[in-house]
Amino acid sequence: MIGRGLMIGAAFALAACATGSGAARSFDDPAVQKLYNMPTAQYYATIQIANQVAQSCARYRYDAILDAELNERRNEVGRGSLSAGALRNAIEAETDVGQRSFQAKHGVELTGADLCPAADAEMLENSALSAMLVPV
Repeated sequence: MIGRGLMIGAAFALAACATGSGAARSFDDPAVQKLYNMPTAQYYATIQIANQVAQSCARYRYDAILDAELNERRNEVGRGSLSAGALRNAIEAETDVGQRSFQAKHGVELTGADLCPAADAEMLENSALSAMLVPV
């Protein structure tokens, strides 16, 4: 599951690089810093949930460029994709907890629901998850 997500993220990053556009938010943005500073399992859970939210809301897209930039910077300090393989079980557990928490917080299901109101709420909160959402 993690490998598939990393491959999808890499594909998005390569596609985005081909267009010459950069990340929607700077590395200094408070929401980006929250995401960057998360423990590895929580970080991967958060970006996976953000990707699910973006896929279920036409008003937002997932920022694959920021994903790639964060991963590169996190790899430099030993908390990126290079260290994630050893934490597969912890990441899966954290993702499950994070998904249930997100669903309870916003009163939604992550599958088959319109997640735009939840995405809007995350943006207003300037949460770590919102760092990965780009209004379209």
